[in-house]
Amino acid sequence: MARRPVPPFETEIHALADRGVGVGTTPDGREVRVRGTVPGMRVAAEVFKRSGRTLHARRTATIRPAPDAVPPRCAVFGLCGGCTLQELPLAAQRGHKHALAVDAVGGAPTVHAPRGGPHAYGYRNKVELSFGVRRYLSEEDHARGLPVEGRWLGFHAPGRFDRVVDTTRCELVSERMNAVIAAVRAHVLQPHQPPPLDVKCHEGFWRHLALREGMATGELLAVVHTTSQGPPEAVAALAEVLLATPVPGGRLVGVSWRLHDGVSDIAGGEVEATWGRATLREELAGRHFELAPQAFFQTSTEGAEVLYGTVGEALGRGGTLVDLYCGVGAIGLVLADGFDRVIGWEVVPEAVENARANAAANDVDASFEAVKVEEAIGTLGAIPGPRRIVVDPPRAGLHPIAAKALATAEAEVLVYVACHPASLGRDRPLLEAGGWRLTDLWTVDLFPQTGHVEAVARFVREPAP
Repeated sequence: MARRPVPPFETEIHALADRGVGVGTTPDGREVRVRGTVPGMRVAAEVFKRSGRTLHARRTATIRPAPDAVPPRCAVFGLCGGCTLQELPLAAQRGHKHALAVDAVGGAPTVHAPRGGPHAYGYRNKVELSFGVRRYLSEEDHARGLPVEGRWLGFHAPGRFDRVVDTTRCELVSERMNAVIAAVRAHVLQPHQPPPLDVKCHEGFWRHLALREGMATGELLAVVHTTSQGPPEAVAALAEVLLATPVPGGRLVGVSWRLHDGVSDIAGGEVEATWGRATLREELAGRHFELAPQAFFQTSTEGAEVLYGTVGEALGRGGTLVDLYCGVGAIGLVLADGFDRVIGWEVVPEAVENARANAAANDVDASFEAVKVEEAIGTLGAIPGPRRIVVDPPRAGLHPIAAKALATAEAEVLVYVACHPASLGRDRPLLEAGGWRLTDLWTVDLFPQTGHVEAVARFVREPAP
């Protein structure tokens, strides 16, 4: 029997769920998650999907804003879907996300106040935009007869791989990156240029634009992703324009071209050419980093300083620091002064090359290996002690083999950095079964305006019976 549709309804938003989605109730008492809402507001909603017993709805109108509501800064707020919390002040955002993370982890004997960088906007050091031939419009713009077909550059609308929200700027990045975005739009979105890729029929040329910035140095890199269905000269001409583009308080130091003919809509592909430099310089907590466009580095430099300071507070000092899932080595290098030696493991070879170069540039005694953590973790016991471990796994959390090995690993302190607190909550019982005891929990807001929050958990060994 088909389920009866839920008619449109009004609801009060009383909490945040994962990814910053508001939580309310239907008139018959069922929980519903309403995209683009924040606690304290009352909205008109319409269900568009069921996932098991959970209802998912879209906000169709605001009946009453939250008591502490602030106006969104973004011109495409509500369409883009990436910055859903703009209607809340920064302190309120952090309070709600903190409560959500603490609940996902399961609490701790000591829960510290939420932390984060000073800026609510303009903090991202990396952004990726998509070219497209169809844009996503609001119902009002549809009614006004604005065109859907054309040449656009922006962000994919939620759940729409085939349409982009055309945008002239992003409020989460700096004016330097916005100057580059404006230059790309002015050059590429012209009728005489090769067309953007049509992801439905896989015809077209321009695919993605990725930008990375050294927030402390003002250096920028651009990566242009295309198919092979256009002339290489078009990318060379764009690179020439971008390298000559004035950037306020900074400089675009390099443009790379990546070719990707696959059907998957990802910013991948092999590097075909580079104009200018292939890396940029960044500074974080007094350390210098050389970063390639694709190398992992925290996307908020100022937030990363707060995060790494929190990790250092949780770790303490002395002995060998073992940095698992180390990326370009940022955590170990920033905290190296508190330890005799730093060891890092990371599966991406390019990131390990960056980590080694960064260690040499900063005169830090550190060794980095390109290995899978779950395959190498059995050798932890061979590392001379005392040892302190920091693990910063992917969003999915620890690999089961890594979790079992860490549960019995001999170390004085284990600090777990979770970009998805629920993964930490899942892995926590495995670690505690091996004798670890969670003592302290922090949350760090790296990405204001979004539902993302980092959790930092400090584990120590239970005393022997």
